[in-house]
Amino acid sequence: MEDVVDFFIPKCQVLGITAEMFGICDDDDKAEKTPAYVSLENEEKWGAIIKNYSGKPLNFTAVDNCVVVRRDNDDMENRCDAMLSNADNLVFVELKNERQKWFPHAVEQLQKTIDVFKQYNDVSMYKRKRAYACNVRHPNFAYSNKELKQKFYQTNGFRLYDEMTIEFR
Repeated sequence: MEDVVDFFIPKCQVLGITAEMFGICDDDDKAEKTPAYVSLENEEKWGAIIKNYSGKPLNFTAVDNCVVVRRDNDDMENRCDAMLSNADNLVFVELKNERQKWFPHAVEQLQKTIDVFKQYNDVSMYKRKRAYACNVRHPNFAYSNKELKQKFYQTNGFRLYDEMTIEFR
């Protein structure tokens, strides 16, 4: 792994977003591996819908394909797609476009990202800590994720959600 992993690299961020509603997109471009980005238009491309009713600006950070996190063998570590933050909130977001068996993989990516973030940053300063696994295909679950969500919270202190809309109040 890198000596220090910086989740606040200017090239990966859009700071001070004041729009009441916007989206996070992650183009399906496995060859180019571009990072997730903020969109105020093209709602059909949004993998997550952000509704900011708080009146407080949000900061967006593209994590996957922007923030460098390496394993001990120098391979890239799995990371979630994005992070939203301000003085009160820390939210990690994983975007998926899959029909089956996507949730455990999304949770694993969120978990690894949170672990690395906690290694280099103090999360206690944030009042609300959340992680979102968003899937544009709205799968029907054959089982409840209640136990996994509870375990995730007990492990991390982050609430885990499996929905596309992320609200700030």
